[in-house]
Amino acid sequence: MVVRLRTRRCNIRPFFLTLELLGALGVFLLGMKLMSEALQRAAGNQLKRWLGLMTANRFAGVLSGIAITSVLQSSSATTVMVVSFVSAGLLSLTQAIGVIMGANIGTTMTGWIVSLLGFKVSIGAFALPAVGIGTILGFMRGERKKQWGEVLLGFGLLFLGIGLLKDSVPELSQDQLGFVRGLGDHGFGSVLIFVGVGTVLTVILQSSSATMTLTLTMSAMGWLPYESAVAMILGENIGTTATANLAAIGMPVDARRAARVHLLFNLFGVIWALALFNVYLLPLADAIVPGDPHVNGAGAAGVITTHLAAIHTIFNLTNTVILLPAVQLLARLVTAWVPDKKQERPSRLVFLSPAGIETPEILLVQAGEEMRHMTDEVRQMFADAMKILTHPEEKLGPLVEKTLHQEQVVDDLEEQISAILTDSTSAGTSPSTARRIGEMIQNTHRLERIGDHCAVLVRIARRTRESGHVFAEADVADLAALGKLVDQALENLGAYLAGDQKAAARAEEIERSIDELRRTLREKHIEQLKVLSGDQIRPQLGLLDMLTHLEEVGDRAVGIIRLSERTRLAA
Repeated sequence: MVVRLRTRRCNIRPFFLTLELLGALGVFLLGMKLMSEALQRAAGNQLKRWLGLMTANRFAGVLSGIAITSVLQSSSATTVMVVSFVSAGLLSLTQAIGVIMGANIGTTMTGWIVSLLGFKVSIGAFALPAVGIGTILGFMRGERKKQWGEVLLGFGLLFLGIGLLKDSVPELSQDQLGFVRGLGDHGFGSVLIFVGVGTVLTVILQSSSATMTLTLTMSAMGWLPYESAVAMILGENIGTTATANLAAIGMPVDARRAARVHLLFNLFGVIWALALFNVYLLPLADAIVPGDPHVNGAGAAGVITTHLAAIHTIFNLTNTVILLPAVQLLARLVTAWVPDKKQERPSRLVFLSPAGIETPEILLVQAGEEMRHMTDEVRQMFADAMKILTHPEEKLGPLVEKTLHQEQVVDDLEEQISAILTDSTSAGTSPSTARRIGEMIQNTHRLERIGDHCAVLVRIARRTRESGHVFAEADVADLAALGKLVDQALENLGAYLAGDQKAAARAEEIERSIDELRRTLREKHIEQLKVLSGDQIRPQLGLLDMLTHLEEVGDRAVGIIRLSERTRLAA
């Protein structure tokens, strides 16, 4: 008896084709990421100048959003940046709305670049040279050369990824295309299906540019019918809002509202676009772009891709024209959607977010605002400590506990700010940015030490009161006089962090006044110690300690300004 074994032949070609497609998409995403981050570093200071333009009016905001996104080639990067600016208090919600609208228009540049160059020009003719030149610049000395080398490297990889996508999407027979085309046979239901596909793909890839490129490629290779590709593009506009909304988690309420505006803006656009799908959207693109996007054959790839790029631009331009006059209405809607719970001011990070780590230049803006927040906290702590010191006969137990609790708040702020700033150094910072980050970490520690000195002052005052001793009016007056000068030093620090450059010169004058008064008071109270005895000595020693800690607070406030000035002059 002969037993025959049947062997099943397993076709693994689809598996390898899927891996090729994922690899090509990975090269594209890597190029996009490299180019976007390098451009953000290279244009760091310019981005701050554009920030000033954003605050002019809603039209300037739209233009700024278009410009920044056209440069960065990432609407997600722009919207996350805008959310960070709102979180840092540098942009109001209404100002941010205009920039977000402009970012949506700016991101349409990707579709035009891919459609006009990716399918009509030999990609290898400029992709590989860009990679080569970028690599050479990366090994050269000079910060700017390295940055622009990374830009070219990212640009080359981006287009190399487009070429690989074209090569990895095979031409399919009509039978093989049956399933995809079958999805397009359900009328308006098919449009909704592909809107959902575009949304989900963009959420997964976290890049509307990548999904747009994939859509254009599949359309050019005949995989996607024209209407289905248009529907996917509409879905991509919904999916791209996920990045900003994820980045806004844990941020202040206005930052979360700015992220919601992006979602609301794009959702409204998709609704009207679906309603006018065959009445406005498709006919206008057909009128603007020559050729029939439904025809296959030689040269057809360029026709359908340029039609799709035009659809993307028409959608975002029309949406902006419709909603730009309604900025205030959008602001009211998201304010109602994300209400302010009227809680007490957060005691931890208010402006700084780990979401900005990959863009240290933007992170520095947030960190600067967070240092101002921390300065406000320690100044309030100092004011409470001085009230306790200068009102020894009043029962201020709750204020004592509040001030000592605030020490932990300040400690936590220092720990969290330092952790985020330290992590940002792994994002490939420039030498000047690295120096600024190092300076901020040191100055954050100085602010934390000011909080420690305030807590020590309160503990000395509490210990003195518990011993049954009350300072004489003359002693209290001495503490108040020195405390007033120290408070001036803290006020001056706040002005410096707010951009008052004259504060640096004032800081030196204030410190000289603090040192002189502290020396005079110390000599005075040491002389008094010589005539005291017994239980009177210990409280007087406590008073001398208070004078020392008050001077330390002033020294550290001035030290922050000195280090910041040295870093600024070295830049």
